[in-house]
Amino acid sequence: MDLLPEPPVGEFTLAVLPQRSIRPLLGLAARLALRAPLRVLDGGNCFNAYVVAMALRVHTIDVDSALDRIRVARAFTCYQMVTLLAETPAIPVATLVLDLLATFRDETVPEAERRRLLQGCLQRLQLLATSAPLLVSASPDSGPPMSGRSTRRKPTPRDDLLGLLEKAAGQVWRFGPPPPAPVLRLF
Repeated sequence: MDLLPEPPVGEFTLAVLPQRSIRPLLGLAARLALRAPLRVLDGGNCFNAYVVAMALRVHTIDVDSALDRIRVARAFTCYQMVTLLAETPAIPVATLVLDLLATFRDETVPEAERRRLLQGCLQRLQLLATSAPLLVSASPDSGPPMSGRSTRRKPTPRDDLLGLLEKAAGQVWRFGPPPPAPVLRLF
């Protein structure tokens, strides 16, 4: 858990990882909370205070003080995420935004509207990153192939949103299994 570096100030860092595999990020949250206040904006309802407390126990016996420095706010829709980010002040407090794109999965919101809302979120994330470390996590769309015969799947609107997020980030960290080695063909 201690292998993740602290994100730099000035641009936000994106961590792309499978859904519910945020243990390394919760370890980072614990390390950040050891010394200063931390904001957690949770878009996927995945912040687990128990995991953070267990990570803190490795570093300190005063777990309660470190947990008291963490402020968690949750958003369940893309509209709530836009509001949450807009109401988050740009002050020098480290921020983790967990599973941002989970709030953009609502298919009742038109794709163009989701894209527009995400653009607004990206601008706000860039502003927040100018004053303190900011890490955003997102999970890639790992749904099944569109047809049973093909191993390739068509890009989804969520893939497009992840691409926008990757382009806006200063750094992109990828977690998960390594890509398969290319198959060399002799003939």
